[in-house]
Amino acid sequence: MTNSKKFALVTGSSNGIGRAIAENCAARGFNVLLVALPEPKLEEVTNALATKYPNQEFHCLGVNLMDAEAPQEVFQWCQKNNFVVDILANNAGLGNSGDFLSKKAEFYFGQMQLNMVAMVMLTHHFLPEMQKLDKAYILNVASMASYYDIPFKGIYAASKKFVSSFSHSLRYELKDSNVFVSILCPAAVLTNPEVIKRDANMGFVSKITRQTAEQVAEYALSRMFNRKPVSIPGVFPKFYRTLGRVIPHRMQLRMLANAFIKQSRE
Repeated sequence: MTNSKKFALVTGSSNGIGRAIAENCAARGFNVLLVALPEPKLEEVTNALATKYPNQEFHCLGVNLMDAEAPQEVFQWCQKNNFVVDILANNAGLGNSGDFLSKKAEFYFGQMQLNMVAMVMLTHHFLPEMQKLDKAYILNVASMASYYDIPFKGIYAASKKFVSSFSHSLRYELKDSNVFVSILCPAAVLTNPEVIKRDANMGFVSKITRQTAEQVAEYALSRMFNRKPVSIPGVFPKFYRTLGRVIPHRMQLRMLANAFIKQSRE
């Protein structure tokens, strides 16, 4: 361990929140491992960070975390190169909106593999090594959707509930250890054209809750390093979280269905 360099490993780091987390870690002086789909953009982001922060190390691995063997591949890559991970940011995820039957079964299988299984497997692979360090952090990216049952967005919301539940449980298990688990629950973040399109259909509600990826990353990491269990960026998302505790469940379902039904019919 003493001859190994420590790294923040960020999944889904070629764009959106993942890229912002990687950049924020770099700005804080960390070496960064960027893991994302094997596309040119991943190398572009990695090279840009290496140019901006020449005294730090940046490495990337192109892999599809929907593949069952991918988490093991990521871990073996780190082991082979003697990369010690003291920050694991499980950010990679896939969202969607629409009628349940509007997507093929294969889509949902991949979505659940990415949003839940990959996160659990990566955590399981890296946690034993992280427990050997003086201190380490795990940041799991959930969503405001994790607090609700959402018609026309059911698999995504359920998968993010899984992220939240798993993270709360694991944090308690590790409460007397050197590894701290934090959960990020962002609202609308304009990360790609598909998200921008869905956001436009949400109207005023989304406009007052949305934040930039950079704002979300800064808030989440600051709270994580201060050992805060949950990060909900923005005033209005916190308000809606509180509102969700008092609005009857049946009314929540109706309101959320009305909000997302337009997207499902386009």
